[in-house]
Amino acid sequence: MSRHAEWTDPLRFSVCRPRRDVILLLVEGEIDAATAPRFRAELAVACLRPATTLVLDLSPVTFLAAAGLSVLVEAQAEATRSRRRLVLITMVRPADRAIEVTGLAGRFHRVPSLVAALVGPAPGYDETA
Repeated sequence: MSRHAEWTDPLRFSVCRPRRDVILLLVEGEIDAATAPRFRAELAVACLRPATTLVLDLSPVTFLAAAGLSVLVEAQAEATRSRRRLVLITMVRPADRAIEVTGLAGRFHRVPSLVAALVGPAPGYDETA
């Protein structure tokens, strides 16, 4: 290995607010047993921000292991408890495949793009009514 070789972070995050009531957490890289704790921590920080909808953009995710799926299930449960909407952008095979193969597809609201994520219920809309 060259002494000039660079180590690249296997998981990167970016947070923005595409709309006043929405927090978008972009996740890029591999989510496995080694990176899931960071994913959980970044998600917790994003959840501290006031918003009615949390969008997780998993489209740049190249690998989603059971540990990452566990974090997503926890995030969905927390969103339900706190009466927030959780939307996953999963327009790529690795994330979609992992969710579908494990039988978790019905637990999540998945969309192919941010535009589709923003089309959901208006703030204050009660989905149980």
